[in-house]
Amino acid sequence: MFNARRRQILCMASGGLFLFLVVSTISITRRITPATAPAKSTHDQIEFSGHVPLAPWPVTVAPGVHQLGDMFPSAVYVIDTALGLVLVDAGLTEEHGALLQQMRALGLDPSRVRAVLLTHAHGDHSQGAMPLKRKTGATIYAGRNDAQALRDGGPRETIFSAFGMTNCELHATDVDVELTGGEILAFGDTRIEVLATPGHTPGSTCYVLDRGGSRIFFGGDTVMSSLELGTYAAYLAPRYRGDARAYLATLKELSALPVPDILLPGHPRHDKVPQDARIAHAQWSSMLEHGIQELENLIERYETDGADFLDGEPKELLPGLHYLGDIEGSAVYVLATPSQLLLFDAPGGPGFPDWLDSRLRASSLGSCPVNTVLLTSCRPEATSGLTALVGKTECRVVSSETGFDVLRNLGVPDARLLSVEALEAAGWLDVKTLPLYDVRMGAMGYVIQWCGKTVLVSGGGLLQVGGAGPALDVRIRFLAAPPEEIDAYRDSIYRLLDVKPNLWLPAMPLHGRNANWYSEEWSELMSRVVGILQPNRP
Repeated sequence: MFNARRRQILCMASGGLFLFLVVSTISITRRITPATAPAKSTHDQIEFSGHVPLAPWPVTVAPGVHQLGDMFPSAVYVIDTALGLVLVDAGLTEEHGALLQQMRALGLDPSRVRAVLLTHAHGDHSQGAMPLKRKTGATIYAGRNDAQALRDGGPRETIFSAFGMTNCELHATDVDVELTGGEILAFGDTRIEVLATPGHTPGSTCYVLDRGGSRIFFGGDTVMSSLELGTYAAYLAPRYRGDARAYLATLKELSALPVPDILLPGHPRHDKVPQDARIAHAQWSSMLEHGIQELENLIERYETDGADFLDGEPKELLPGLHYLGDIEGSAVYVLATPSQLLLFDAPGGPGFPDWLDSRLRASSLGSCPVNTVLLTSCRPEATSGLTALVGKTECRVVSSETGFDVLRNLGVPDARLLSVEALEAAGWLDVKTLPLYDVRMGAMGYVIQWCGKTVLVSGGGLLQVGGAGPALDVRIRFLAAPPEEIDAYRDSIYRLLDVKPNLWLPAMPLHGRNANWYSEEWSELMSRVVGILQPNRP
């Protein structure tokens, strides 16, 4: 079973490094000499600007190796070599001025920056590289399988993963040297080993430096901190470019390599100063072992129940239960019973019936007509295609009676309306309905016993599936809401507490996710939300 903290890791900073180490039984002799930077006399005339960082940063973590920060959300490291300064990662765009200023605070001349080694494409590690290149002429290195995404500057999910980062603008990054793993980068007498580590992203890369008798490992987001691997990417839909199997292979390769003496991760813990970067062999081994076990469990789940990805491609989730794809941000599900073809929600506007027909024809259901629509809400995101669908198919519409007036205003005839109580009594399927928050708009959860499993279908206003596993959409506005609203929200959670679904299908998926549930995960999650809301009870 997964560690419960796995469901919380997306609150960590964006980024990721996935490890697939190229291990060889022969010594690596391939060498790359960095492109010659402009003459130092030219750089001496460059103006560098930025804000002065708060103490105690920047700091020296090893002879000639320094951490720049304390900057959220990722770390940047600078290596002083005979040829010049080498940066590992470059932070966000707006951080580049601070990086230059902090180098000066260390007594390092920013004009000596010769190279930027990127660990992966995620923006909190890569977006500062181009401003640095423009000011210093530095050569940018990156993993080959991330190079094109960097050059394209998108799409957004390739640069910022599942993190919004809405205040950050995307831009292209010129990758000068593509790395495939196994290279030795030579900067004067400094040698940096390149480790190809795909999984967190396809081109994720780690770097190893021997300095002062210590093996220094630059982990990016493969090893995000001294306690945390970047395995959250393995839980995300394919468009975010994580890969559980590649990550597993990477961790196994890492476990076969010499243990580093110093770990410099992409997101060092802020409750420890970087001087504590030395890592015990037992701690390193334990972290990798736990990561391997986690990913093996995850892959086993995917093989047993299917990956928890709603990627727009129609698929059968259980016999007769189909996901047809997304339209206007909503997921569309249908359930074929012996007597009915049931549709959950009718989003998509006037064109929805034609879209639905095409998706049904593309599935094993063929041209079966929809008999009944089960609404998770009467809000527009669930009903914008309803009028057109009812007009074309004369299907029934199931809702709580509190939502009937809304549906009548949409033009749904009374003869087509069916209450949730009538649905339960009809015997088409084994279903129980749960009124949820926003009951005035007919918010409803459907708990269905199907193929030996409990399936929950709910709308997007209460619960969603998060990026690194199931998560709740506990909106901040509820914490400052009137007591009666908080009570209504909490009552919904209490109704769901005993449901314990095996499969949860959200009407509005977050990051393209549904959720298969195991063991006590559901109860743990519900209890956490109750704990969040309980202090607000009057």
